[in-house]
Amino acid sequence: MEAPVFDYIEEHEEFRDHIATVDQKGKRLWIYPKKTTGKFTSARSAVSWLLLAFLFLVPFIKVNGEPLLLFNIIERRFILFGINFAPQDFHLFVLAMLTLIVFIILFTVVYGRLFCGWVCPQTIFMEGVFRKIEYLIEGDANAQRKLNNGPLTGTKVFKKVLKQGLFFAVAVLVSNTFLAYIIGADQVLQIVSEPVSQNMGGFVAMIAFSFAFYFVFSYLREQVCVTICPYGRLQGVLLDRNSIVIHYDFVRGEPRGKVRKAGALRAP
Repeated sequence: MEAPVFDYIEEHEEFRDHIATVDQKGKRLWIYPKKTTGKFTSARSAVSWLLLAFLFLVPFIKVNGEPLLLFNIIERRFILFGINFAPQDFHLFVLAMLTLIVFIILFTVVYGRLFCGWVCPQTIFMEGVFRKIEYLIEGDANAQRKLNNGPLTGTKVFKKVLKQGLFFAVAVLVSNTFLAYIIGADQVLQIVSEPVSQNMGGFVAMIAFSFAFYFVFSYLREQVCVTICPYGRLQGVLLDRNSIVIHYDFVRGEPRGKVRKAGALRAP
C-alpha cells in the first residue's frame, strides 16, 4: 500500500532547512532567471513603468508653490498632496501607516503575493530596470551563465564594466530622486550645481545611499526578499494551502528525473 503523499513530503522536507540560494558551505548560489514573455509580463512591465514615472516626476510637481510630496524629517516638515502637516499631526502618519500595513496583509490573504510581484519597490527596480539592463548587455540566462563561467576576455571585461557602470548610474539617479522627496527638488538641483565643499553633508548622504542601492541590486538581489524584507518573513503566517501563489510544486517535481512516456515523474 502506497504511503500518502503528505507523509512522503514530511519525510523529505530537508530542503526547508536552508536557503536555496546558499550552499551547505555558505557560498552564494547565483540565480540566472530566464527572460519571460506573455501578457502578464507585459502588464507587469506597464505597471512598473507607471510607478517609475510617478517616482521620478512627483518631486518636480508643485501645488501652490509647494512640492506635491515632501518628507523633510530634518526640518520636521511634511507635505502630502499639497497639504502641510506639522509635527503635532504625526499621529495621522501613524494611523495612515497602520492602515497601509493592514491593507497589504488583507490583500495578501485574499489575492496572494501580488504585492511582491507587481508593486514592491524591490521587484520594480530589480525586474523593471536592473534585470532589463542585464538582459540587454549580457543576454538571457544561458548567455549570462556562459559569460560568467568563461575565461577573462576583452568582451567579458567590457560587458561587465558597462553593466556595473550603468547600475551605479541608476543608483545615483535614484538616490538623488529620494533626496528630492526629503529636501525638495530645488535644493537637490542646487546641491548638484554647486561645488561639493558647499554641500558636503548632502553629497555624503547621496553617495552613501547610492552605494547602498547599488549593492542591493547588483549583489544582494533576491536575498533581500528571503532574509531582510519583514513582509517576506510574514508570508509563513499569511498564506495557507489555498492561497493563490506561484511556487515550486514539490509533489510534481520530486524526485527529479527525466519524463517517462506514461507521464512526469511523481513522488511515490
